[in-house]
Amino acid sequence: MVKLYCVFALFFTLGATVEINAADLTVFEGHAYEFVDTPMVWNDALSYAQNKGGTLAKVDSFQENTFLTDFLLKTTTSRINWPFRAVGLYSWLGGSDQDLEGAWKWPDGSDASLIAQTSRSMWGDGPGFGVGQTEPDNYLGSQHCLALGLEQWPTGNSEKGYLGKVGLWNDIDCANELQFAIEYDYEPEFNDQVLQIPFVAVGDSQFDVSLQLVECESICFQVISGEEPVIPRPKLAPSFSDNNLHLPRVRAGEGLYEVDMELIDPTNLIFIVKSAVSAPSIYTYPSDDWQVSTLNKVNMNPSKIQTALNYAFAEGQNTQGVVVIRHGVIVAEQYANNSNKESIATSWSTAKSFTSALMGIAIDKGYVSSEEISAAEFITEWASNDKQNITIKNLLQMSSGLFEEGTSPYGDGAIMYIGEEREDGTNDPNRPVDNVLYSINRSINPSRAPWLGASYNWSYQNADSQLLGEILERATNSSIYNFAQNVLFSKLSINADWWTDAFGNYMAYCCLDMTTRDFARFGLLYAREGKWNTEQIVPKEWVVKSTAPSVWLSASATWGYGYQWWADNSGDWFYALGSRDNNIYVHPGLDIVVVRNSSLELIGEGTSRATGAYHKTEFPAVWNDYDFMLPIIESATGLQEIPGPFLQPY
Repeated sequence: MVKLYCVFALFFTLGATVEINAADLTVFEGHAYEFVDTPMVWNDALSYAQNKGGTLAKVDSFQENTFLTDFLLKTTTSRINWPFRAVGLYSWLGGSDQDLEGAWKWPDGSDASLIAQTSRSMWGDGPGFGVGQTEPDNYLGSQHCLALGLEQWPTGNSEKGYLGKVGLWNDIDCANELQFAIEYDYEPEFNDQVLQIPFVAVGDSQFDVSLQLVECESICFQVISGEEPVIPRPKLAPSFSDNNLHLPRVRAGEGLYEVDMELIDPTNLIFIVKSAVSAPSIYTYPSDDWQVSTLNKVNMNPSKIQTALNYAFAEGQNTQGVVVIRHGVIVAEQYANNSNKESIATSWSTAKSFTSALMGIAIDKGYVSSEEISAAEFITEWASNDKQNITIKNLLQMSSGLFEEGTSPYGDGAIMYIGEEREDGTNDPNRPVDNVLYSINRSINPSRAPWLGASYNWSYQNADSQLLGEILERATNSSIYNFAQNVLFSKLSINADWWTDAFGNYMAYCCLDMTTRDFARFGLLYAREGKWNTEQIVPKEWVVKSTAPSVWLSASATWGYGYQWWADNSGDWFYALGSRDNNIYVHPGLDIVVVRNSSLELIGEGTSRATGAYHKTEFPAVWNDYDFMLPIIESATGLQEIPGPFLQPY
């Protein structure tokens, strides 16, 4: 167990209360940012930033890029012009390939061509004016400095003729004059028994302070030095009142901590550690239990979150539970109908996204060679007929080209859960359907079959997901539940039941039971591109690929479909969607996960349809994903209306 009480301290002032003035800088993950509204050419901007003790903004993570986009959208007005018209709104970043074409470096010499923490594209990747044209393109041989796009570029072009969108990078001529952000290192750090604090206010003065770990009955630190700082005062700086010192964030080794201390010896400037807990961060994960924090500590607007909760729990919405996660901690949580954090919820079709994750893991571990192969390599019943043209990718994208028969008001796939249909179209639970055989034996739909030339292939089908589960079982020689338990659930400390049909087949398309908090663990895994603490559980390339809108449902739809995930057309957030709106929403850039579950009553005994047990859930009176999610997104961005990267289809 980590010993939290051995790493912290900070001197803020002697005895008197310090009145904190308005902050100049915005803080994100150990860095402080200052906006410079005077446009400069890139080289002058870099020199200006370095002379102030900082540098041009360097992007270390996908989340930081999203933060910078939001930060600069509120301030930047710099527009480049070529040759005679405005072609884009940008802000400088610190990357350049001036020394060697194509060798993009940050000012500290590190590689800027990619971000190690992400598989997501940073460079503009729009369709451009030709096939495959993307950034950086070194247009006319004169583009050697890195800029962050703050609108779709070039301006005035159609959706099918842009090179990049908001939040993506472009190489542009260094002679352009743009506004920019200065990035300062601002992270108190404990190392070799000394705590270094880049900024501390002491009355009306400011100091960079060093403290030494000293002996006492508990854990104590003593101020040993102080120098005038070179940066303006950031937000979330240490606060001191009534001899109590609060440190929002201190790095010690690989850990980040929020620390409270008390001045016990004003004469010798000695503080004692009173408490220390993990500080919310893009690197924070829950242990066996979740850490609970406040909205203010993760920079979310409480009134916006309350708007979303009011929507979810309005009369008739039949919401059982909602949990909001940011930076790896619970910041909002509410339950109804005598439910609580221990109450079981069910997935319905949210289980499909779990099945997708398991397929990505199986491919990574070599059980399946690729999603591009024929499903008939495992569904051998298809090896000698036209169904051999169906790939695993087709199944992942709901594009098998097969019929899913039935006329049930609950959807054609209801036959698999409820039972065969009667003549009047209702389902008969007394005539159960073997989910695997049904899924294999479906007939071909010529209007959807890709190998027959059908231009539109998507058709939402439970049976496609069921076959993904069957492929996993045949490939791993294990039940999908046991495979999930070994490679996924146990890794995330998830306790889950996965239901079977009346014939003992695990229902890969539905019916995972766990708590709302456990669903949030899976969402957080995907927010972090498949990584949990130090272990890459789902390949990050699979996470990015499976959550991208690769199937467009219609020209007017605001969302598309990936590999068993639903994706907003912006590409910025995605969700696992289950019947009755049992949903997991994920916004990786903002490091937000939201889970909403409907009311649930488990009827009967056990977790098998063979016993007659079933899930009884209620639909919400009205549910719109945007009405629920936009206030939550707005709460983290500070914007009243979400600009380009969040809603506009590109």
